Amino acid sequence: MSVIHVEEGFAILDEQIYYNKIFGKLNIEIRSELYEINSKFMPNSQFQAMKKRGISNRKRKMRNEEKSEETTWIQGIASEIRKIGLSSGYFTKLDSHDNNECARSAAEKALLVKTPSKSMSSSQVIEFESTVEMDNLMCNGIISNWILCSENGPGIIEDSENHKFYIPPGATFHVGDVTDVEQFSVMNEVLFDLVVADPPWFSLSVKRKKTYKMDEQVLVNLNLPSFTTDDSLIIFWITNRKGVENEMNERFQQWDMELIATWKWLKMTTEGEPVYDFDNIRHKVPYETVVFAKKRTSSKKFDLPEKLIFASVPMAVHSHKPPLLDLLRHFNVDFKQPLELFARSLLPSTHSIGFEPFLLQSEHIFTPKKRM
Repeated sequence: MSVIHVEEGFAILDEQIYYNKIFGKLNIEIRSELYEINSKFMPNSQFQAMKKRGISNRKRKMRNEEKSEETTWIQGIASEIRKIGLSSGYFTKLDSHDNNECARSAAEKALLVKTPSKSMSSSQVIEFESTVEMDNLMCNGIISNWILCSENGPGIIEDSENHKFYIPPGATFHVGDVTDVEQFSVMNEVLFDLVVADPPWFSLSVKRKKTYKMDEQVLVNLNLPSFTTDDSLIIFWITNRKGVENEMNERFQQWDMELIATWKWLKMTTEGEPVYDFDNIRHKVPYETVVFAKKRTSSKKFDLPEKLIFASVPMAVHSHKPPLLDLLRHFNVDFKQPLELFARSLLPSTHSIGFEPFLLQSEHIFTPKKRM
C-alpha cells in the first residue's frame, strides 16, 4: 500500500509503490528519476549562486515575514513528517544536489509523446485484453469510444511507431471533453460513487509554462449531480490562487452539495524538506489543496478527518497529482464506480476522461524492472 505512515493530522505517501504494484505483472516500474527531487524548487541561476556562495539548500536565509495561521500549522507538522520520513527511510540525506536536473530531464522526456486528439462524444465501450494496436481503436485519427482494459491484468496499447502505453487493469478512458461523461452515464446506466477532479484552474505558472489549456468555464457546463450516486464523495483539487476556495464552495452550493473536509498535499524533497520555503509573499507555497464534498440530501457519514496534511515526494511532471485511492481506503471510503475528471493518467478499475487521459502511461514514464 502506498500509504506508508498515518497518524492524527498527517500521512506520508509513496507514489512509486502505488504504480509499481499496478504494473508488476508487466515487469516494469515507474522511472525513479522522475522523483529525484533533491532540491527546493528554484531557477538554475539562483541554485548556482547559492552553490557558489556555499549556502546550504536547506539553510537559506529567510525574510522576516508574517505567516498565515494555516501556513504556521503546516510548517509545524512538516518538521514532524521529516523526522518520521528520515527514520523510516522514505527521506534520505544527500551529499550533493543537482537542482532536480535529472528529474526535470526525465519529465521533459516523459511529455515527448503523441496522444490522439480530442474525440467526438460517444457512449460505446470497447474492451481489450493484453495488447492492442492503437490503429484498431481509432477512426479518422481519433479515438471516439471509451476504451476498457480487461480486469485480468494490465494491458499495452501500441501505436504505429511502436511506442507503448501501459494501461492499468480495469481502467476505462475517453479522450474528450469531461461533459461527455453525462451522455456515457445515461446510455450505460452508470452512476459514479467517487469523483476526483483536477480542473484547469487559471494559474500564472501554467500560463507561463503552457502545460495545459486553462478553461474554468468547463465547470459551469458540468452537471455533476446528474451522473453521481446519492451518497457519492466528490473531490476537487484547487489552486492556491486567492478566492478559488470560495469559488469552489459556491460551485458546491449550486450543485446542492456541502463541504465536508479540506486537506493539504505537502510536496517535499527526497531529504524531507518542503519544495518551497513557507513564504507567502513569493506566492509560491509547498502545498496544494484538495476539498471534499457530498450531496446535502445524503445521510452517509464519511470517516474522513476534516483537516489532514498528506506529504510525498512529487513527480517532476508539472501539475501531476498523487493518486488518492489508497489513502481513501485507509479511511474506510468504499467505492465501486470511481471517476477521474480532467485526467492525465489512469488508475485501476476507474473511469477517466480528459483531453490527454493516458499522457502519463507512455513508455517514457516506465522502465523494465531492475533485477534484485
